[in-house]
Amino acid sequence: MPTVDLIVKNGKIVQKDRLLEADIVIENGKISKLVKDSSNIKSDSTIDATGKLVIPGCIDIHVHSREPHGAKTPANQEDFLSLTKAAAAGGYTSIFDMPVVGYPPVTTVDAFNYKKRVVENKSLVDYVFYGGAGYGNIQEIKPLAAAGVIAFKIFTREIDHENDDWKGMIIGELGSKTLHKIMCEVAETNKILSIHCEDDRLIRSLSNRLIREGNTKPSAYYKSSPNASEFLEVDRCIKLAGHAGVKINIAHLSTSESAALVEKAKGEGLPVSAETCPHYLLLTDNDLVERLGPYGKAYPPLRSEHDRCALWKFLIDGVIDFLATDHAPHPKEAKEPGWNNIFDAANGVPGLETALPLMMTQVNLGTIDIFKCVNIMSRNQAKVFGIDNSKGDLNAGMDADFVIIDMKREYSLSSEDMYTRSSAEVFSGWKVKGMPILTAVRGVTVFDEGNIVGKEGFGKYINKAK
Repeated sequence: MPTVDLIVKNGKIVQKDRLLEADIVIENGKISKLVKDSSNIKSDSTIDATGKLVIPGCIDIHVHSREPHGAKTPANQEDFLSLTKAAAAGGYTSIFDMPVVGYPPVTTVDAFNYKKRVVENKSLVDYVFYGGAGYGNIQEIKPLAAAGVIAFKIFTREIDHENDDWKGMIIGELGSKTLHKIMCEVAETNKILSIHCEDDRLIRSLSNRLIREGNTKPSAYYKSSPNASEFLEVDRCIKLAGHAGVKINIAHLSTSESAALVEKAKGEGLPVSAETCPHYLLLTDNDLVERLGPYGKAYPPLRSEHDRCALWKFLIDGVIDFLATDHAPHPKEAKEPGWNNIFDAANGVPGLETALPLMMTQVNLGTIDIFKCVNIMSRNQAKVFGIDNSKGDLNAGMDADFVIIDMKREYSLSSEDMYTRSSAEVFSGWKVKGMPILTAVRGVTVFDEGNIVGKEGFGKYINKAK
């Protein structure tokens, strides 16, 4: 009798709309079949998932590493090894890394190839890169698509960044005219354009006024970026995308008004998707002021209780497609200055190791059901970004990317126990119920009961099916 590589026994497999009590038979990194009883099948290895949920590996479409490190990058910044250790510990088997922050940014084919060489021997999980799309690299958009970027990223920034490297990721001073041109170029690649929608002119004006008034407290940050700074840009981008015929994704959506605009666009048949993040679902501007200070300085900022509640409704109703972390790791020394002046603190919070336990807690509480949770953390990402031939589900022929979750285990999140090299204080101390206890990528265990067991360089670049 032939022997298979691995059998995952006795778990409850979360499929699209049902829990299936079955065993997963795995060969050559793929799911060979699901069977009710695998007792007559010989295997080299067995994992007993009795009493546990087995879900498709989570896919985070919005993370930031600090790779490649530049000359001015501190040695303690997040690299691809620490990033993917955090991903594995958090139940993420695939990550989409943004073009910004690493040096050089992925705005040219040369930078894309360089980054691939830098990280290929570091990653524990599978990964892809975004390419930057901006006024300074329009001629590079099609070559980047051909090279293999999963999608493109742009900021609706019209004020030039002090760093020239950002020219390949912002729209520049000509505004809508240039943005439409970039959208048309991306449309010809059939890739998605993910958009950071914030009005930098409005934010700059309000920030300068607050600073002149001597208001640099944490509360000044969200006052500098009101809801209109996001939803006005979302409105503009949706309208321009409709004319350009490009598929767009609204990154880290944070306001009720923006979600309503996405709902309207979808109702009109426009190819628009949207993501939000755990911190917008679970925290508000009061957390920034009363507890977190600079450690809660996200980009865009935490919003009101009204926005928080509205985002849950839009997420559950399917208007918001994805839960992303916007994992933006910063060391403490980049955050601490914000206690004296919030505008001096780095923007962004980490999230790879906290998102899944936080969401499983919400499943246990009845806020969201497990099927919708898997949709927003894995299945939708794979389908919309075109990798659902191998990722995002647990069926025969798919990559054997899975997470085993103990839904009964209760514990407290602690920054001291995390693998990320960042100031992971935002959810530290939170009580959660529902622990990812094992993460496997293509049938190989990379995280097991609190320990990283994966091999550096095992993670591979995901080649999207044509």
